[in-house]
Amino acid sequence: MIKFIKRFSLYFAWTIALIATIGSLYSSQILNIKPCVFCWYQRAFMFPLAIILGVAAYKKDGKIFPYIIALPIIGAMVASVQSLFSYFNITSLVCGLECSGETQKLFGFLDMSIASFVAFSAIIFLLMIAKKKK
Repeated sequence: MIKFIKRFSLYFAWTIALIATIGSLYSSQILNIKPCVFCWYQRAFMFPLAIILGVAAYKKDGKIFPYIIALPIIGAMVASVQSLFSYFNITSLVCGLECSGETQKLFGFLDMSIASFVAFSAIIFLLMIAKKKK
């Protein structure tokens, strides 16, 4: 199982970024859920990952680590700040929207900011595995 994850770590990271990108676009374009400022910043760091990781996975290029690692790290930091604001119920002061409202929850219980943080963290983890795979 570990060898399988190591072998396909870039593909897994790309899949996570692609699902996050498609889900984000679906929620804003189809469901008409307006993203807040923090969501826009997270998108700015997630959307390029979907393209760059796709190319890296296709070329099996594990050397991409130093060039791309900043994107998921900064994205995770933004998501963690948004999660803290949501937890302490001050998102309406910062975002202008109620980020912890029912429309902003996945499956009725998971905040989008926490899902974003998990996605960025998983991508960081998988990129570290891809780096060690060389």
